[in-house]
Amino acid sequence: MLKSLSLHEEYFTGEVDLVESFYKPCLSKSCSYDRSVGYFRSSVFILIGPDVLNYVQRGGKIRLISSPCLTIEDIEAISLGYKKKSEIAEEAIQRDIQQLIDNPGLTRNTEALATLIALGAIEVKLVFLPEAHGEYHAKLGIFRDELGDAVSFKGSVNETWTGWHERGNHETLDVFCSWNEGRDERQVKRNKDYFEKLWNGEIGDLEVIDFPDAALDRLKAVAKGSLDEIEPDDLVDYFNLGHKTSSELGEQQVSYTAKRTPLPHQQKAIEEWKKQDKRGVFEHATGSGKTFTALTALKEHLGENGVALVLVPDRLLHKQWSEEIKEEIPAATILKAGDGHNTWRKNRRLRLFTQPGEGLGVRIVLATMPTARLPDFIQGIFGGEHLMVVADEVHEIGSTENSKILSINSGPRLGLSATPRRYGDPQGTERIFDYFGNVVEPAFTLIDAIESGRLVEYEYHPEPIHLSAEESDAYEEATKEIKREFARSQRDDDGNPVSSPRLQNMLIQRARIAKKASAKIPYAVKVVEENYTEGESWLIYCEDQHQLGDVMAGLREKGLSPCEYHTSMLGNPAASLDWFKQFGGIMVSIRCLDQGVDIPKISHAIILASSQNPRQFIQRRGRVLRTCKGKYLAVIYDAVVVPLDIELEPGQISLLKSELQRSIQFSETAINASGSNRLIKVAIDLGIDPQEVGLIDTDGIEDTGEENE
Repeated sequence: MLKSLSLHEEYFTGEVDLVESFYKPCLSKSCSYDRSVGYFRSSVFILIGPDVLNYVQRGGKIRLISSPCLTIEDIEAISLGYKKKSEIAEEAIQRDIQQLIDNPGLTRNTEALATLIALGAIEVKLVFLPEAHGEYHAKLGIFRDELGDAVSFKGSVNETWTGWHERGNHETLDVFCSWNEGRDERQVKRNKDYFEKLWNGEIGDLEVIDFPDAALDRLKAVAKGSLDEIEPDDLVDYFNLGHKTSSELGEQQVSYTAKRTPLPHQQKAIEEWKKQDKRGVFEHATGSGKTFTALTALKEHLGENGVALVLVPDRLLHKQWSEEIKEEIPAATILKAGDGHNTWRKNRRLRLFTQPGEGLGVRIVLATMPTARLPDFIQGIFGGEHLMVVADEVHEIGSTENSKILSINSGPRLGLSATPRRYGDPQGTERIFDYFGNVVEPAFTLIDAIESGRLVEYEYHPEPIHLSAEESDAYEEATKEIKREFARSQRDDDGNPVSSPRLQNMLIQRARIAKKASAKIPYAVKVVEENYTEGESWLIYCEDQHQLGDVMAGLREKGLSPCEYHTSMLGNPAASLDWFKQFGGIMVSIRCLDQGVDIPKISHAIILASSQNPRQFIQRRGRVLRTCKGKYLAVIYDAVVVPLDIELEPGQISLLKSELQRSIQFSETAINASGSNRLIKVAIDLGIDPQEVGLIDTDGIEDTGEENE
């Protein structure tokens, strides 16, 4: 219900996202929405989209009252008495509707609008000023819920892209809630009364007429028979467009201006990929613009009637790719699969959508890997040379389950990853390169990204941490159990041990002992207390909720106010993330900034829990180094677990090697390149030569410590 929302008294674009923080939450809790705006024609662009469709499917109703878009000739005809206002309005609306229908980029949205109006979900009336001069400009909106509570808003925001979108006009919005006694309650009542009078044509000199019958009939001709026939995946979501539209001026076209052109390294990668017969993997550092590079290659393949399959590992990247595609390839129709989207299953839709042919338009299937590996999906794809396959975070597709996708027949193939080789899984890595082709040289490294300004420079400060006596005993005992299980493991044809699920789980549990070392809590608290400055954005990586809770408590004892983020937290994790993106502070997190999550403002990071998989710590480092206005340097603190005595703690040898590996890799590209020297000295004092064990210039790590993908 509306009362459950935390709404501000006023909003300003540039300070908050009006759509995400106000419009969508109110719409999701309402059963009716009344809106008086400027032009009818510009309003339809912003109204029709997935969120409104979902609202209407829940039984929501919309009443929209606006001005018809009149030409100078229309106004003169009314002023001179040549035609009645109703006749002029009908002609103007008919003209606008025909322009909408004739615009191929708006076909699906126009059909949806027509369906909602024809079914009565949206009711439209038109308002004229005296003598039809000027534009009706009272911008008022009212949301109501089933309990009778209401939220009204007034301000400069029109029902257009440039009105609501954060990249549009600078707008203000005053908000009033009926449950707040006093001024708010009175204002909501006044707004409701005004709208009802306006709707009924009872406001002074204003003339209000019903939506013309002829225009309604024209819409009905292109309307669907029911809401179920509207495919939300086909709609252009104007709230998420990355470019301004000209709709605020009443123009029917939506303009897209290319904002980005490929950088030299991106153009070079595409050229080399073509030389490899359009097969290959871009091994580009996080922050190098891999997605845009792929979209550039994708656009060229798609042309006017091309088909592509874009594969992503998770829901977050699914959403981000959807937004990127709409921004860079607005003519494309997207069929989504996964992340709750199931329309691909209906009536052989996937096969028909991916078939080759002229006149079918630009089409992209956007699927999560867990969905794309299903037999129904694989069998439903119309494979062939006409189909281009793009896989983001391509290392994910090499797993036993995900690699089922690699049976899909296609033409061009492109994989993307900062770390395409699967750690500890040579067979999975081989599957990736067999399907997509080799890495496209040259790779774009972290150093390349820093030197080109794609990432900021960073300082790296590792700190030796020791396990407690109890933790050390537990680690040693776990190591003995692992060795026994390892000895019992089956062998492959070459005599190498095959890791069993039991052994993998034992490795994971042992790794967690180090990740959750109790000494890490006071270390993190001390680092923040001594170095944090108000206005900075700090992120602390934790292993689980227990460690997160201990860090939060320790920081609060020092008078600090941290916030938390993890997917299982109470409330709205996305809202917590958005708050941190905007205001900064100290965020204590579990698995934040893994693939797909970007918060460029982060200036400092403390690593308390890190997988021994190089891909994870390389990926996280890259995301901390994202560029942002006013950010020129990042600082990374790292709690590195090392043994006190190798003779007494021999089980920690592999742990020391893997911890040192991360530290050396981080130090080599930091501006304080000697950061790991202290740890290397610790290793030498313990009788281990880093070069002899192959820790320098190698990525060999003996332990896994995380679940298989």
